[in-house]
Parts: sequence; C-alpha cells; structure tokens
Amino acid sequence: MAEPTYLPLLNSIAVNEGKGEVLLSAWADATNDVALEQALRFVAIREGEHHWAFAKRICELGHSVCEETAFLVFKDFDELLAFVSSDASDAEKIARADNGDGGEGPDIFPSFFNDTTIDPQTGELLGRYIAEERDSGRRLKAEYDRISAADGVPAHP
Repeated sequence: MAEPTYLPLLNSIAVNEGKGEVLLSAWADATNDVALEQALRFVAIREGEHHWAFAKRICELGHSVCEETAFLVFKDFDELLAFVSSDASDAEKIARADNGDGGEGPDIFPSFFNDTTIDPQTGELLGRYIAEERDSGRRLKAEYDRISAADGVPAHP
C-alpha cells in the first residue's frame, strides 16, 4: 500500500498526543489545586484518546507509529516530565509551559487540510481532533489564567 502524503502529520499527532497525556497526567498527580487537577486529567484523557485514535488510523492505512520520524513538540520531554512532576508551584509550571504567546499564537490547524488527498475517514478524525484540541486549550488557558491571577502574575494582553 502506498504511503499517504498525510501520514507524517498523523504520525506526529499520534506521538505528541501520547507524550501530552503523560505530561498532563504527571502534572495532575503533582498538583494540590483540585480545579487544575480536574482540567489536567480531562485534557490528559483526551490526549490519550487522540494518540490511540491516530495510531489506529495509521494502522488501518497499513503503517505504524514511528517516533523517530515524528515532528516532536516536546523536544526536552524527559526534563519537562521531571519538572511537572516536581514540587514546583503550578504558577512556575504554567510559566514553563507557556511559549510566550499566552495561548494566543497562530492557529496551525487549518493547514492540516491543505493536503487534498485526505480521505473522508481521516478528515473526520482530524476535524474532531481539531475541535477537541481547541476546547482543551480554552480549558487549560482558563485554569492558567486563574492560577496566574491568584499568584499575582500579570495576565497576557
């Protein structure tokens, strides 16, 4: 079976979502903030479900997930995992997780559909994934903003 042109995208999503689940679960285990813990666990479950859904789709297409070829979002994964598992404050963890744009960076998701060869089943999976990722981002941002405000950290403009 020929390799779909969008396989690298699916592979990168599968790999990074699996890592996201591990990071958010570890942070949820380490926090004492009940509302943050609930948000982290909710999003972690979603991340894990996305990992498996994309891994399944890759398998259905006749291929397998390969971390070595994935574009990795978490370049310093082991260090980040140790940090979110530590007794550092949630505000410190939020500051480390923030890429400097306050969660308001460019929306990369529309470009996922630039490949016009995406089949309907994969397109449906990507659409659900994008909607859930945006919702997860809003949920986490609300918690981050609440914690930052309580900690006296200025909100992003």
